[in-house]
Amino acid sequence: MHLVEATEAQKAERDALTHSEWGTLLNVEGYAAREQRLRAHPWSRADMRTWLLCDEGGSVLASCETFRTDSFLRPPGGELLPGDSFAIASVFTEERLRGRGYATRLMDLLAAELERQPRAHAGLLFSDVGPRIYARSGYQELPAWDWQLSPAPGAPGESVAELLRESDLPRVLGRLRRPEVPFFFWPSPAQLDWHLERGRIYVEHLGCSLPASVGATVGDSTALWGLVGRSAELTVLMFEARSLEDATALLEAARREASRSGLSRVVLWEEPGLAALLPLVEGATRAARQGSLPMVRPLRPALPLSPLLPVPRGLWV
Repeated sequence: MHLVEATEAQKAERDALTHSEWGTLLNVEGYAAREQRLRAHPWSRADMRTWLLCDEGGSVLASCETFRTDSFLRPPGGELLPGDSFAIASVFTEERLRGRGYATRLMDLLAAELERQPRAHAGLLFSDVGPRIYARSGYQELPAWDWQLSPAPGAPGESVAELLRESDLPRVLGRLRRPEVPFFFWPSPAQLDWHLERGRIYVEHLGCSLPASVGATVGDSTALWGLVGRSAELTVLMFEARSLEDATALLEAARREASRSGLSRVVLWEEPGLAALLPLVEGATRAARQGSLPMVRPLRPALPLSPLLPVPRGLWV
C-alpha cells in the first residue's frame, strides 16, 4: 500500500462516495457542487490536499484531506516561532472495505509524509467516531465540551461597542491575544472565511438568514461567529473575554444575532481559558460535545503539547 495525492478526477470520484457520510441536506449533485465550491475557496486553493491510500494495483482503499494551518512555538523568553500544522478531515473508507485497518494505515503513512515537511509541527483532527481509531496512530485526545445559549430578542449592537463585518476579519483576528502555552494553532482570516463560505452554501437549505454580523467587540474583548454548517445555529469561531461583564455582553449580542437570523441557538466551544468564566454567564448551559472530538499528534520530536492547549471552533475542518 502507498499514499498518493488525488487528481481532480479522483476527487470528484470520492465526492460521489462520501455523499452518504457528509451530504446531509444536499442531493448528490448539490453535494458535489458544495465540495467543488469549498475547494475553490482561497484557503483551500492554497492549503488543501486530498490523499489516497492505494493498493499495488492502484485501487483506492481509503482517503482523507489535509489543510495547512498556522501554528507557533513559544520558547521561554523568546519570540514566537511560526510553523506548519495540518488539520485532517474527511477520513473515509468505503463500507465494503472497512474493518481491514486501511484508515489506520492511511493515517500512519500520512503522518510520515507530513513529518517530512520542513516546518512541520503537529497534526490536528476532529473525530466523529471516538478516539480509539486515531489513538492507534499517535493522536492524543483533548477535552470536548460545548456551551449553548438560546436566542434572545433585541438589537445585537446594543450590548457591545462594535458589530463586525466580513471585511473586519483580518483586523479583528490581529487583536486577539495569542494563547500563553508553549505550542498552539492559530487560524488565518481566509481559514475563518472558509467557515463562513459553508454557511453561504447551506443557508438556502436551512430556512434561516445569514447573520448580518460576523462578531462583536467590547473593550478589549472579541467574539467571531457565523452560520457555518448544516445546522441552523450561530457558531462562535473565536472568543476572548477579558471579564465576566465582557463575556456576558458578547454572548448577549450573539443571542440577539441568532434571533434576528432565525437560528435555533448559540454554540460556543469550551477552551481552558474559558472554563472558569462561562459557568457564570446567565443562561449558558454546558454539554459534552457530540462528535468533533479534537485530537493532536506531534510531527516533530519533543513538541511541547500542553494539556491546556486551546482548540477554538475556528480550527475545525
